[in-house]
Amino acid sequence: MNEPKITYLDGLRGAAALVVVFAHFLQVFLPSMFEARPQVSHFAFDQWIPRTPLNLLFNGNFAVCLFFVLSGFVLSRRFFRYRNRSIVTAALLKRYFRLAVPAFCSLLLAFAVMKLDWNFYEEARGYTRATMPDPYTTVPSFGTLLEQGFVHTFFGYGMAYNPVLWTMTYELFGSFLVYGLLLAFGRSRFRFILYAAGGWLFRDSYYLGFVLGMLLSDLSAGSGRNLIVLRPGAVPVVLALLGLFLGSVPYVGWQGTFYAWLPLGPGGFPGVVTYRTAGAALVLLALLNSPSGQKLFGGRSMAYLGKLSFSLYLVHFAVLCSFSCLLFLRLDGWLPYGLNILVTTLVSLPLLFALAHLMYRLIDEPVVRLLSRVRFAARGRRNTGAAVRHAGTEAEL
Repeated sequence: MNEPKITYLDGLRGAAALVVVFAHFLQVFLPSMFEARPQVSHFAFDQWIPRTPLNLLFNGNFAVCLFFVLSGFVLSRRFFRYRNRSIVTAALLKRYFRLAVPAFCSLLLAFAVMKLDWNFYEEARGYTRATMPDPYTTVPSFGTLLEQGFVHTFFGYGMAYNPVLWTMTYELFGSFLVYGLLLAFGRSRFRFILYAAGGWLFRDSYYLGFVLGMLLSDLSAGSGRNLIVLRPGAVPVVLALLGLFLGSVPYVGWQGTFYAWLPLGPGGFPGVVTYRTAGAALVLLALLNSPSGQKLFGGRSMAYLGKLSFSLYLVHFAVLCSFSCLLFLRLDGWLPYGLNILVTTLVSLPLLFALAHLMYRLIDEPVVRLLSRVRFAARGRRNTGAAVRHAGTEAEL
């Protein structure tokens, strides 16, 4: 049951993580790119670009929707190929630790920023007019850090000390949703009714991404043949463009733009989460049918970015609020505002990638390897080789 990794999906995840990084840099240094308000504006363009598809370059929320759709797809793929419940049981038991250990290490980095007084965000936002609350206002005790990292972050939709961790509760519960559906209905002929019910139940929730990703996984592998093969050529391109259009639904109101025809229903459905999640699912569907897209996202550099994606996602905020904000303050007065932002971002990226690489090598990769061994330990020594062969797929589970 050796299932090779789908490298181009890692590349897509890596690209999404980089978009999240750009999103937070702009949220700090060009807040009007998210709010489109003259009170926080620095340039003319930072009020109209957010209302166009150009916001895909920094639409972190769409990137998060891509994360969730990819999780639903990848977490269920091996089950649909082999119909073996033990695959799901093993993944279910280790999923929390797979997420929690790296996430807690990111809180240790935030703790160091607070303890050493390396937080310069509060000073920087006096110049940038950013409205995002300062996550580093107090230095927590180590006990508080443990509670936040291992409990609140995963069971309370919390995000103390590292704002990006708000996604961890969705990621954990979404994974459990996928595993639960696989164990209970994965072999049922009526499971597609459950997908429809889940899609409606979570119609304007981030959990919708897990359901849609699981549906695409089932259709592509569940029957032993791919049921979502599309005619090559224009069809995948059209789906990708439609998905990107829906994913670029603005953070702010879209009255008076070419998004205005999209209905915003009562009670928030369909709402921005619905549109962005549907867009993410269409992008994945298009990529699954696009050899050129697979070649692009499956290249060596994108594959490397995919390996670092989780670590990059976890560590970038601490670097942004410390080194990047300090550099921005030091360059203020020496460089024009826009050039300052560009230089600060470009200089910060090598540090970010170096730190993400270290975290991947020292934390993320060892955790995956250890959990892979634990999974097969109960089967006896004869399966040690299988553990090694499967190590490449464990990061997906």
